[in-house]
Amino acid sequence: MTEATDPISVLLSLQHRIREAETAEELGFIIVNETHALAPYRQAILWREGMGVVTISGLSAPEGSTPFVLWLARACRGLAAALPQGGRIDPGLLSERDRAEWSEWFPPHGFWLPLNGWGDRALGGVLLVRDGPWSDQDQALLNEIGHAYGHALSFFQKSRGATPRRKLSRLAWGAVVGGVALASLLPVPLTVLAPAELVAAHPAVVRSPLDGVIDKFHIAPNAQVREGQLLFDLDATTLIGKLEVAEKTLSTAEAEYRLTSQQAVFDPAAKSKLMVLSGRMEERAAEAAYLRGLLERIKVKAPRSGLAVLDDPSEWIGRPVSIGERVMSIADERDTEIEAWLAVGDAVDLDPGMKVTVFLNADPLHPVRASLRFVGYEAQSRSDSTVAYRLRATLMEEGTKPRLGLKGTARIEAGRVPILYWLVRRPLAAVRHMVGF
Repeated sequence: MTEATDPISVLLSLQHRIREAETAEELGFIIVNETHALAPYRQAILWREGMGVVTISGLSAPEGSTPFVLWLARACRGLAAALPQGGRIDPGLLSERDRAEWSEWFPPHGFWLPLNGWGDRALGGVLLVRDGPWSDQDQALLNEIGHAYGHALSFFQKSRGATPRRKLSRLAWGAVVGGVALASLLPVPLTVLAPAELVAAHPAVVRSPLDGVIDKFHIAPNAQVREGQLLFDLDATTLIGKLEVAEKTLSTAEAEYRLTSQQAVFDPAAKSKLMVLSGRMEERAAEAAYLRGLLERIKVKAPRSGLAVLDDPSEWIGRPVSIGERVMSIADERDTEIEAWLAVGDAVDLDPGMKVTVFLNADPLHPVRASLRFVGYEAQSRSDSTVAYRLRATLMEEGTKPRLGLKGTARIEAGRVPILYWLVRRPLAAVRHMVGF
């Protein structure tokens, strides 16, 4: 036996050709045409599970609607079920209808070569027919090359996920997707951040007692004051001038009343003027008393002891103020609460009692705990040209509270939401802002 006809050499050559195949169509051509060198036959048909007859030796492309191809597809399906391990074909394995047509199309001797992929998954088979019987050597060689064909065909199979390895991969991906889906539903705290400041919880507001101009301050900003201590004066020039006029007018009214009283003893007409002069004198006296009271009120005193919360006094001196206008406040340095300004873009549903944590700029490693007391109904314009909602929170710290005026960042916990909502809330709001829906 020469090297050209050695079955082992032909088998190795076919396996080499299989590895060089780049497409499933090229592999099908090799299967139905070049297998002839290993075991001669008259015709070979490649049938694939779910695809039917795909390649026939000697034909460029089978026409799926012809009677021959339709019968082939039906016969191959029956052979795949009757001979899962392959072997010589006994026409009796076919249905009566298919058995009658076998002799019309094919010679009497046929061989079914199953093609199994990874995990012994049935991918199809090759039907080989010839005039002579199939020897045991032919069967052994065909089974060996059939294993190589099935393995190669697995690489071109459109759906390789049913193999054990791919099943495991699919299960792993399914587990990952399922895990991500479940994780997206896990509740997490929804938090928002806002600039915060410690402000007086119960301040005593000091207002202007009347219309006037601030003349002088008697205290320094942020000074400790006692109840009744003089805080500032209003300019008294106008009031003093009005009081002097009122007092002179009162003196004139009193002198006129005394003169008329003396004349009334002898003159009945003068007696009738006494009531009018008495009322006028009382009116002038009331006016002078009112002006003296105003002069006393221009000296504004502290309503209670505490810290004088005041801006730069030089900005107030000489400034006109209206009656009731706020000038300063007196507060307890440790009686504080949190005031925060929540930006409109960060607004979420907030209810009293929600947790607030403040990280002070002066001591960020020791956060301050608080409980939300109220949220402003309407957003307000601020000095930095932003619009925000005012929040107030009551400190929950026991013992000494942080002092007045410290600033920081407040983190407000607005309940718990799915992590998916937490991730997409801000991007979705930004997209809606951009596209306007």
